[in-house]
Amino acid sequence: MPNLRRHILRILFFAGIAAVLAPPVDAAASATASAMDDTILMFVGEDLDVLTIASRREESASRAPAVAKVVTRKEFRERGQDTLSKILETVPGFYMAERERGTRPYLRGIPDSTLFLYDTVPLTSDATKSLNSLDYDLSLAPIKRIEIIRGPGSVLWGPDAFAGIVNVVPLTGKDFDGVEVGALYGLPGDQAGAYANLGHNAGVWDGFFSLSARYGEEDDTTFDVLRLWGDGPFPVPPSRRYGEDQPGTSRYLEASGNINIGDVLSLSGRLADNHKPYTMNSMEKGLSWGESLDDPVSFIKAESKIDIDRTSLLRATLYRTWLDTETRIIDQEYESREKTAFAEVIYDRAMAAGKDLFTGGVSYREKRIEDALIWKGYLPRFLGPDNLTLLPVVEQEDYTAYLWSLFGQYNHRFGSLDVWLGLRYDFHDDYKNHLSYNTGASMAPSEEWIFKLILGNAYRTPFAKQLQEGANLDLEQITSVNLQVAWAPAKRFHANVCGFLNKIDNHILEDPYAGLSEPNRQDIYGVELEARYTPHPTLDLYASLTLMENSGPDETFLYEPFFTPQESTGIIELDYPYDIGAKTLFNLTGTWRPTDRLTAFARAGYVSGRDLVYLDETDPTQPRFNTVSASGFWTLDLNLTLHDLYWPGLDLELSVENATDNHYLTPGTYGLMEGAPAAAQITLRKAW
Repeated sequence: MPNLRRHILRILFFAGIAAVLAPPVDAAASATASAMDDTILMFVGEDLDVLTIASRREESASRAPAVAKVVTRKEFRERGQDTLSKILETVPGFYMAERERGTRPYLRGIPDSTLFLYDTVPLTSDATKSLNSLDYDLSLAPIKRIEIIRGPGSVLWGPDAFAGIVNVVPLTGKDFDGVEVGALYGLPGDQAGAYANLGHNAGVWDGFFSLSARYGEEDDTTFDVLRLWGDGPFPVPPSRRYGEDQPGTSRYLEASGNINIGDVLSLSGRLADNHKPYTMNSMEKGLSWGESLDDPVSFIKAESKIDIDRTSLLRATLYRTWLDTETRIIDQEYESREKTAFAEVIYDRAMAAGKDLFTGGVSYREKRIEDALIWKGYLPRFLGPDNLTLLPVVEQEDYTAYLWSLFGQYNHRFGSLDVWLGLRYDFHDDYKNHLSYNTGASMAPSEEWIFKLILGNAYRTPFAKQLQEGANLDLEQITSVNLQVAWAPAKRFHANVCGFLNKIDNHILEDPYAGLSEPNRQDIYGVELEARYTPHPTLDLYASLTLMENSGPDETFLYEPFFTPQESTGIIELDYPYDIGAKTLFNLTGTWRPTDRLTAFARAGYVSGRDLVYLDETDPTQPRFNTVSASGFWTLDLNLTLHDLYWPGLDLELSVENATDNHYLTPGTYGLMEGAPAAAQITLRKAW
């Protein structure tokens, strides 16, 4: 059967390549198809809120069949937001949890539940759900806009579009024709960086290329465990195990680009090489140690759009991705690799003068994972001076996952009412096949009001440890209901409120203390509010508020404590509450443009308190979970941009994060960690 699949994949790839290289039907047909795409923008006015991930075509976020939002390049630059995590922390529903090796994203109370895409190519890993490119490992220098969907999106994007989707859209030569360079310096940590963008629009074709680099000390926390593994079968003796050191310098390098021949052919790619060292600490053991993560990632993608007639077109997509990770834990290094091959063909058709829209397709994905890292024990247990004979058990697993999918979505308009239904059937190799659905209605009875009611579900594929242990290979499922009301009584004011209910079934958590949880269920419900007000043409005010609660059983872990390899106390059942993240999130921002040459921005943000549950093995025969609380905290961010400084196209940006230098604690992996301190950065840009 695998051989047959490989042959079918080759056929599909060659068919896709043929489609990619095929010429357009004719210029007139191309123009009509482009016009068909343009009509879908509805009443956008400007293309500021256009997104593509809700229906796989361009449309207004306000009328898309999803709870959707777009953040443009102009917006995140005015705010001084130079990472994806800083953008998302101002979006309702998102909580960006600070962790030692990088930001951990929560969406609507579910950690690691968002499908992150770069030019529609997934950024996430299948070996571990906690590897996300949200910080300086993803440069925003070449980015045009950020497209965001809150709610399941499996129908058009497959498994792992679980609680939402974020698509990072790069610039093209049509968006940027010229040259732009920039340099920055920041404190603390002697942060330094530079980038260069080059774009050209030749009419028949256009191209864009970007190169960026950054380095500096991001974590200066001292750690005391310097060695553990050594060269033999036993840990390094305590007399040689401890000392004092710091993580060192982080480095980030990224190159990306694309070339487009009209609407017929698009080739794009990205290559990033990152190194991030950091300090881990244990709440129970009172010890700290150094780790680092290197994750070179790359992809190459080809897309083609072929016009069939005035109302229909065919799109083909091929991509190949590579992810190589090297993890250093104290004095031991582990390498793992992921390779993904993907092919997809989509058919689009508009009927009844554009009132009916159909999107259908077939896709195939093959993912090969080598040496996925699987921990079998609780690391802090092995670090104390009382351990003279035991080393952590670490295994590395190889596996391959095949996925065939058939999907379709149909939209129909009845005057001011849009209704839609989407279905997807996934054929898996190693676990049950599943049907995803998405249905709903959007009504705009007047120019002031838009109502949306959306019901859908999604699935999440198992991660490496689930596959290795053969634990409950059925998929985690979410069923979500969303009710959104948007009100815009005037151009100067816009507000919307969205209530949601997420019902999660068959979910399994991977905990650093106790391994895999037993299958569980959880209900998460909440409300997201946001409003934008422009009291004067030079001033924009924005506020957002997210409130969440959850109900369901405690998480149950089957934990096996031990003293020596020959002595065990047997299996112990441990319980602790579900981690919803922060239940209250608030943002208040203001953007002031007193002149064309000056922009000032301020943001006040609030994150409510969180609990850290950690393992207490003071009595090895009766281990238990203890809880320590981290209080809620406020932060203040400021940004000032001077435009056309001395010469046209020369901009100077001054930004300060946590300007009040508020000292706060936040849950880390094994213990509470200090939150980000006050930081300042100066950026100079020049465009020609």
